[in-house]
Amino acid sequence: MHTAISRPDGLDIMDTDGRRHHGVNQDWYDNFWRRKAGCGPCTATNMLRYFRGRLTLPMPADTPQEALALMNWAWGYVTPTLMGLNSTQLFQQGMDAILAELGSPMRCRVLDVPDSPDDRPLEQQVAAFLRAGLQADSPVAFLNLHNAGLPELDNWHWVTLTALSEGPEGLTATAADNGNLITLDLSRWLKEAKRGGGFVTCA
Repeated sequence: MHTAISRPDGLDIMDTDGRRHHGVNQDWYDNFWRRKAGCGPCTATNMLRYFRGRLTLPMPADTPQEALALMNWAWGYVTPTLMGLNSTQLFQQGMDAILAELGSPMRCRVLDVPDSPDDRPLEQQVAAFLRAGLQADSPVAFLNLHNAGLPELDNWHWVTLTALSEGPEGLTATAADNGNLITLDLSRWLKEAKRGGGFVTCA
């Protein structure tokens, strides 16, 4: 089974040289701390840009330069701590505040993945949560606090999930990360990550 947001190109940004970015890039931030800790606000920015048909953003965000202004605005709500944006609750609170500020009825839902493997939701529960979010046409914010050895996924990092495949081999997700599309083995992450994380959808 394959589930995806309805407009996979809804996160895309075209550069002046014709390069296509799949979502924003935290390297666009103009100071070191924001470049280092900005993955959460960037994921929020990706979601906000995708929701443009359902809400009115405070500024245009069609070019990398315009998107940077939105990234900085989102930072004021989805604000990393000294440990980064290291919880789904911080992301949810910030996004809900943004949605309320913009007069949107949408709000966020969270599925946490605890550090202890024994306490984690079942793979089927994770699949159901992600499927419901994507079917509601919401990209899914994914926090991992340990990458389980997945080479394409940074530790202590947020990415934006846009599609989910469910099959005999488990769960595979497509994610936008710093302007690139990556494929993630979520089944392996759920089993092998030494720390947890979680997922956030908005609808």
